[in-house]
Amino acid sequence: MRRIAHRPTVRLLARQITHGARSLSTSLDTPREILLAVSELSRRHGGDRPSIPDSAPLTGFELRAFSQNGEDGVLLELLRRTGDGSRYFVEFGAGDGRENSTLFLADVLGWSGLYIEGDPERAALIESKYGDTGVRTMCANVTPGSVDAILSAAGVPAEPDVLSIDVDGPDYWIWRGLKQHRPKVLVIEYNASLGPSAVLVQPPDRSDGFDLTNYGGASIAALRALGETKGYKLVHTELTGNNAFFVRSDQPGTFPADDDVPVRAPNHYLTGTGHRPDRSGRRYVTPG
Repeated sequence: MRRIAHRPTVRLLARQITHGARSLSTSLDTPREILLAVSELSRRHGGDRPSIPDSAPLTGFELRAFSQNGEDGVLLELLRRTGDGSRYFVEFGAGDGRENSTLFLADVLGWSGLYIEGDPERAALIESKYGDTGVRTMCANVTPGSVDAILSAAGVPAEPDVLSIDVDGPDYWIWRGLKQHRPKVLVIEYNASLGPSAVLVQPPDRSDGFDLTNYGGASIAALRALGETKGYKLVHTELTGNNAFFVRSDQPGTFPADDDVPVRAPNHYLTGTGHRPDRSGRRYVTPG
């Protein structure tokens, strides 16, 4: 639930300045830490990776250039193990083209892919960024019933290398509704405040959106169970307790054993906190 989460004052100010500069068509210096992260990720892509056993937790590979947290580094390592394949990605909830899980693949490695964003203003910004390139953009609200049709109409291959789902709530139901497309690696947002064991998901017919509380989404146990029915293995949850990584079981590579995959409590922006508790009494469901 990234776009409305509490952020440090400095980061909020930086985003406001960047938005203002964009509207005024002015330029800003590229943050040095992003360039350093791009350089390090590129070095890893070339084969000079951390000396961590493949059976160990993937936490040591987390690194951020364009992702919200450490997704950039984890995805790159997973793709090293599974292979690049067709070099095609899809992301739901892509934002405005400055921060998401697959930007490194698009902007640095030159992958093709599809970005889908439901907010018209953000969708217009990401469209203006990519224009007539190998990265397509679309303004659409993906639903469990429409997901396969949207991907097929956009010409997405049946087995994209990466799918990222970050839609702030119905992520579980959208993955469950995906039948005709089977990504090799999947990144999906989950709700760490629901604990590691309870199989809980927001109702499929929830009509209100994310409201800055910890209500919504799905527990990691619910996503793990869904992944198993679809033939996917949970291989990592990143340090902030926001994103889970799954690899399709028929893919090559060695990954941590189930008991070695870290289980996180909410740790948004590495502050040890999460969203404020929901006091409304709204309930979750246990999928059948």
